Amino acid sequence: MNVRLWLTGIILLPLINGCALLAAWEAVKPVEVKTKAVERTKLNLPDPPVLQAREIKWVIITKENAAETFKKLEEKGVDIVLFGLTDEGYEQLAMTMAELRNLIATQRSIIIKYREYYEPIKTPDSK
Repeated sequence: MNVRLWLTGIILLPLINGCALLAAWEAVKPVEVKTKAVERTKLNLPDPPVLQAREIKWVIITKENAAETFKKLEEKGVDIVLFGLTDEGYEQLAMTMAELRNLIATQRSIIIKYREYYEPIKTPDSK
């Protein structure tokens, strides 16, 4: 039984190694690494349009002018809808609008920087 196990091991050993025994006699070729500069892909992004704010007509209603203001609006045929803001609420609205403007300006500058990176402006001196 022991002899049979040894013979099986001796026969299977070259099969397990496969071609590794043959490769030991051949010289190993060095790996060549070739690098090639690849041109950056153009973004092809159009400039974002400049925000054109629409005109908003504000009507200030106080206790003193409420009846008169509603009467004038009815004469003009305007649907009367009342949106109310306190002075604090108006201040919060103004702060939010300022933050939106800053966010838009930041995003615009990020887009411009990406464009400058991917599509550098070629001067006559540069190649």
